[in-house]
Amino acid sequence: MTESGLILFKVIHARFIPKKYKFTHNFFWFKINLNDLNKSLPSYLMAYNKWGLYSFYDSDHIKLGALTARDNYIKFAHESGLETKIQDVVIYTQLRFLGYVFNPVSFILLKDVEGKEHAIIEIGNTFNELKPFFVSNEHFNENGFVFKTKKYFYISPFIDHDNDIEFRLIKKEGNISISIDDTKDNKKVLQVNLVGTERKITKKELFWQTLKNPFVTFQFIFFIHLHAMVLVMKGIKYFKKSEHTDLQKGVHVWKV
Repeated sequence: MTESGLILFKVIHARFIPKKYKFTHNFFWFKINLNDLNKSLPSYLMAYNKWGLYSFYDSDHIKLGALTARDNYIKFAHESGLETKIQDVVIYTQLRFLGYVFNPVSFILLKDVEGKEHAIIEIGNTFNELKPFFVSNEHFNENGFVFKTKKYFYISPFIDHDNDIEFRLIKKEGNISISIDDTKDNKKVLQVNLVGTERKITKKELFWQTLKNPFVTFQFIFFIHLHAMVLVMKGIKYFKKSEHTDLQKGVHVWKV
């Protein structure tokens, strides 16, 4: 069984048009094996479906009628056309910290009984919405995957709903690299690069990362609004959530 771990990330966020803007932050993610969460959360600092310093809640992810996040992801994969049985489900995500979480994106890696890899990319916005994208094995290579699609989702109020979005994930020897490119008419609007290293979850490591990156989930939402304020001051065009509802497709409500 794939072991759970911590992924220590540096994220570089660069906007190219209509005006340049770049920032860098450090944070960490959790890699959690969803096959048996009671065994996959190795520290007493972590809890499953109950309050804790860090908590994984099934309800923080897409809901398709199944009881657990694992079963909902498997159901989504099958509804997206996958016919083989899934045996392993591993998620890269942030857990609740003191009861609060906001995940701009989570990556779910699936392995079927034939040994083929697939993935689900789960994007969240500040309107309590989630949108999953299924990545079939045909997009995979030996180290990860490349997947390009229309966004059709309201993520940033400063980017069109129908831009193209390309995800690249490379995972090799304890290192993981993720890039997300947003383009319009073949022009790059935004690029997000995440470069991380994996470590085992121990009480000492989790405690240390909590001291280095306190209130990490609160930081996400704080920096989103801080950088949005900068973009407003730069005069970047603002798109309202109520505009072009026809371009917001396949959306799941997270918090009700």
